[in-house]
Amino acid sequence: MKRMLSLLIALAMLMSVCSFAVAESIEAPEPKEGETVVNFWCIMWEPWNQDWLKTQVYNFNAKEDRPFYVLLELMDGGTWNERMAAARASDEAPDIICADYASVANNYRMGYTLDLKDMIPQSAWDDLMDSAKSFITVGDAYAAYPWMLEPAVVMYYDKNAFAEVGLDPESPPTTWEELVEYSKMLTNDDRFGMDIDSVYNMWSWFYTNNGNQHLLTEDWSAANINNQSLKDFAALYRDIRSGEFASQTRLKDQNVGVYAVLEGRSAISFSGSWGVSAINTDYPEKVDQIGVAAAPTVDGAPFHATSGGWSFAVDAHAKHPQEAADFIFYMLGDGVENVADFFVAANFAKFTTRKSVADYLVANTDAAKDERIQIIQSDIMPYVIAEPAYPYEIHQYMLNALDAISIDGQDIDAAFADCEQLINQYIADHELAGSNPRAAQ
Repeated sequence: MKRMLSLLIALAMLMSVCSFAVAESIEAPEPKEGETVVNFWCIMWEPWNQDWLKTQVYNFNAKEDRPFYVLLELMDGGTWNERMAAARASDEAPDIICADYASVANNYRMGYTLDLKDMIPQSAWDDLMDSAKSFITVGDAYAAYPWMLEPAVVMYYDKNAFAEVGLDPESPPTTWEELVEYSKMLTNDDRFGMDIDSVYNMWSWFYTNNGNQHLLTEDWSAANINNQSLKDFAALYRDIRSGEFASQTRLKDQNVGVYAVLEGRSAISFSGSWGVSAINTDYPEKVDQIGVAAAPTVDGAPFHATSGGWSFAVDAHAKHPQEAADFIFYMLGDGVENVADFFVAANFAKFTTRKSVADYLVANTDAAKDERIQIIQSDIMPYVIAEPAYPYEIHQYMLNALDAISIDGQDIDAAFADCEQLINQYIADHELAGSNPRAAQ
């Protein structure tokens, strides 16, 4: 059944790509003389991703009664900041821009983008999942419209390995105690029981085990790490890194985790939702074998995975702000099927921000019947949080403390005291106090 499902997924992807190819092969209409032109700038991602964007613009421009013309320009992410800075300095900013969730609040607080709350119909806001809405809310403003989410922590596990040692393949660990117990049982001469990405998705572990708070106080005036729950996690991480049931070689790439399980190097590992696409695309013969679940917590309470992803905003210097908002609504907030096409093309490794689109995918696509997608949607997506907006150095200090504890054998309290001092010094040196763009003002 799952092998057939992988073929259906591949077919759905092919059909989506083919529809984009048709749109690409037709000569795009030119703007009419004197017609309003809305400039839309976006970073280039995967080819299928670009094709979806191009198709949205083409379909809009091809309308006989189009109210304006949209001009899409895709550019390399490495030049984005430079291009935007130059455009704003010369008052030539585009009308629509893409924005990752880490920058939405700061863009709005800096005056770079507009509040879209009254510029996009209320129906589009009502359709957003609460978790998605929180990503673009700044005070009372809606600073962008969210496109998609990519939870950074999903637990992947080998069901066959579970069965081999007498564990229920449909009951993955939900607590730390079970995670350690199962990992020890799953360890043998050929594989480790588990492994964990120690860089990218640590934001999620820190937040969940820090009382559902980030590493700084709300106003960014001081470190917020000196609590027992976070220290307990440091002790767990030290045990994981001991080599008894987990690899001592840390996973440093956000895409490695799922492959550790797919390639048999580990029975349990952690990666982002994009790992589902890796299974379907690179190891379709293992769709029966690999399970997914939310990451375990100390007591089985919900795990809060940070989520990346992208949104679209209207630049504060837009020449045609309402038209820009109208196109964002057309592209993301109005119809359902065209938005659903994006997630089919993404091989369901990215997740919708809209309730109606999630319902449509469940009811109308074979791939959405994949139990892994259903588990991520029901057990992980309701609890996702935005990546922290503070400088990455704060995160790195905490990672260094974990290394000092797990590799160098430093006392946990001493390592935390050192880390707290470094964070507070960084706050002072960079005048971070009071500068949290997401704080209520």
